[in-house]
Order: sequence, then C-alpha cells, then structure tokens
Amino acid sequence: MLSARNISKSFGASQALRDVSADFRTAEVVALVGENGAGKSTLLKVLAAVHPRSAGEATLDGAPYAPRTQREAERQGVALVFQELNVSRSLGIAENVMLSHLRDYSRFGLIDWKRLNAAAQAILDRIGADFRATDDIHRLDLGQIKTIEVARALATNPRFVFFDESTAFLNHGEAQRLMAVIRELKGQGIGIAFVSHHMHEVFDISDRLIVLKDGALVGDFPTAEMTEDRLAELMVGRELIGGLFPPRGNIPAGPARVELRGVVTRSGVGPVDLSVAAGEILGIGGLKGSGGEAILAALAGDEPLAGGSMHLNGQTYRPAHPADALAARIAHLPGDRTGEGVITEFSVLENLTLAARPARVGVLTDRSRMSRMAADQINALQIKTSGPDSVVGALSGGNMQKVVLGKCLATAPAVLLLDNPTRGVDIGAKAEIYRVIRKLAADGLAVVMVSEDLPELLGLSDRVMVTRKGRVAKLFDHGANPNEEEVVKWMM
Repeated sequence: MLSARNISKSFGASQALRDVSADFRTAEVVALVGENGAGKSTLLKVLAAVHPRSAGEATLDGAPYAPRTQREAERQGVALVFQELNVSRSLGIAENVMLSHLRDYSRFGLIDWKRLNAAAQAILDRIGADFRATDDIHRLDLGQIKTIEVARALATNPRFVFFDESTAFLNHGEAQRLMAVIRELKGQGIGIAFVSHHMHEVFDISDRLIVLKDGALVGDFPTAEMTEDRLAELMVGRELIGGLFPPRGNIPAGPARVELRGVVTRSGVGPVDLSVAAGEILGIGGLKGSGGEAILAALAGDEPLAGGSMHLNGQTYRPAHPADALAARIAHLPGDRTGEGVITEFSVLENLTLAARPARVGVLTDRSRMSRMAADQINALQIKTSGPDSVVGALSGGNMQKVVLGKCLATAPAVLLLDNPTRGVDIGAKAEIYRVIRKLAADGLAVVMVSEDLPELLGLSDRVMVTRKGRVAKLFDHGANPNEEEVVKWMM
C-alpha cells in the first residue's frame, strides 16, 4: 500500500494541496475527482516526484517513501502517465516504449533492434495492444499513442500507475480501449489511480473515489455507494439546480442561418448537407477523424472546399482564410485550447481581446476599451482569476477553457463553432459553460458543436448528426432523443 499523510503543496502564494491524506492499494482502481484546481493532478505528481511536496510524508508498504526525482519514483514502483501526449513521432514505437532503457539495448553506439523490438512487443502484448512494436508510428491514432505511454510506464515494472486525465483528448473508441488497458493492469495486480472529468468513466471502472475540493480532502468513498448527483454535489460544494444540462428551447421556425449543400472538403470529407437555424444547437458526433472537425474547419475558413457550396443568411459563403470567417461573424472554439485557443504566456485580458482588438487611439490600442471587453467576459463567464493581467497559463483548465470561449464571444458572433467545448473541464465548469451556450442559442446564435463526449452531445444538442468515415451516417431530428447506444451504432 502507498499511503500519503498530510500532504501539502504550494506554488508561490498558491496553495494547491492542504493536508491531504490518501491510500492507494495494488489491484485496485481509485478515481480522483473534483473541480479544476482541486488538487487532483498535483497530488499524483507529488507522489510521482514530479513536484516536491511542501509538507507531509508518505510510506510504501510501511517504509518511508520520499523519492527526489520521477526516475527515482519509478525505480521504487510508482509511474505516472501524463495528460499531455509525450510520444516522439521521430522515434519508432519500440524506442518510445523502452525510452528509459535504450542503453540496455545498445552496444558501441549501435542498437540491437531485435532485442529492443522483442522487449517492447512483450509489454504491448501484456496490455493487449492492437498494434505491433514494428508498425509505423505515424499510422497510430491518439488512443494507440496513449497506449505507448502506458507501455512505457510498464517498462519500469511499476506496482502503481497513475493516469492524469489520460482520456481528455481521446474519442469514445480510444477512451474505451484505454479503459480496457486499465482493467487489464488491475487484473495483473497493479494499483491504479486516475483523474477524469467523465462521470461515466469514473463509475464504470473505479473501486473507490477520492474527492478533493480547493486542495483539501472532502472524503474517500466506495464507488458502489455513490450516485452521480451526490458526487457532483461533493465536487462543487453545492447542488446543481436543474441538473447538468439546461432545458432545450423552442424549435426554431426561421430560415437557415448556415447551410451546406453537397460540401466536399479538401481532405475528402463529404458530401455533407446540413442547415442550422438561428437559436439552434446542432451537435455532430463521430469517431475522431470521421468528419466533424473538417466541417467546422470549412466553416471557419481553415479548410478549402473541393466541391459543393456554403451559405450564410442565404448568401454564398466561401471563406479563403479564418479572417474571412471572423469578418462574417463566425467564431471558432478549437479543440486544443493550449495549442490553438490561447497564448498561455499572454494575460487573460490579452487573450480575451485577441480576436476582437478594439480600435486604436492614434498609434496606441484603446486599453480602456480592451479592459471593458475583458471585464464583460470575465463577469459573464465567471472566470476565476486574480485579475485581467494574470497569465492565462496559471489558470485551471476549466477557467482557461472559459477564456477561449470568451475570446470567441468578444467578437459578437452570429454563428458559433464549438470543437469539444468542455474537454478536460470539471463538472461545475461544464454546467456553467452549458448554461452560457444554451443562453447564446436562446438569444439567436446558431451553434454547430462537435463533441466526443456522448452525454454532452445528447444533453446539449437540439439535433444530432452522426458522421462516419467522412460521410453523414445519420441525422436525429428534433424530438428524436436518441440514447448513447443508438448514436454509437451509427458511429461504428
């Protein structure tokens, strides 16, 4: 058993953990749950020696456990799989799996590829990987890339493996494969701790729940004795009045705000026909790469058309650049918030006004108007920040996502394109973002949303379109109310 007692961790003046005590056992799956900034990832990183603890102690099977580096933690049997993808595509699969042990397979500067590939393949076989160590790494999907990271952790022969939001950027099928790997590891006697904002994952795979809030321990509960409503209340510190998803509005009766007719994108997606009215949320579901992202990219001016036509308010719309989409009052929230959504080194104010810079006064930007624009979005989206001049990179994931949404809304769009709008966001922030999106639709925006989160897709959309292999496989119209099984059937 790995036991942590009274663990505290500070980053400057910010207290990330406050006297947290928790136990982790082999052959058990523990889910760490809580809002963004609750301290979940920090606790795992402290125990994996990514961060030094500020106070507290830990034991492993009763003996003091105080590794000074991540490598030292791995040698003592504790491995961490990070949220961010950490695989080099300039290396082969076997090299990535055995990255920390390459010296063991080289002599006089030459790698013994036969031994290296065999060692990597043995680990991949252990977790039932659906690819081989000698395959082309560039042909793997995100779920398979994440499997490489799990295999790399297993190469250290761990007793405990920690997963920090490892399914955040995976689609439904990819996440299911990773969950199968976790079950396999548990069956092999390895202790698992994982962070996830997906309730269905938490209840599907965990034995125990450790709930954190504001860096402190709320409680440790058997999963079988917990309900989703009770867990949500413990995480956010209040009852989510009315549930997670706001009620749907009336069926829009007006003409289409956005319309696609026989659209074929340069990447080969299509032909696609769709229409979205003002006041409507059209949700697009499907496996990653099945077409939804390409549809958004075409509307956002990011992907040229190879055929068909697009129309905005009845007029031909053919953007050559994202600036054309912005000029047409179409805003796009990308799926990768740190890679495409915000500049993490910039302030909250600078990011919120990035796409809608106010007019200049002479040669200077109108700073007072920028401040008003930022303040409006901070208040409307309830962005938790010490001030508009705070660096965005210091915010929690949920608040960073709100900044990306606020940047879009600052442009006063008529059409809002959303690519997984609550990816990596806790349940409290999700409820707030859903409330904002539903209100925007009620105020007349047309919303097109791609989501790999099935409850989100079904709970927030007025209509649901399912894409498969670049084609529209099914459209569930108003009032159809499909369940998850029906939607997944059309995805596969």
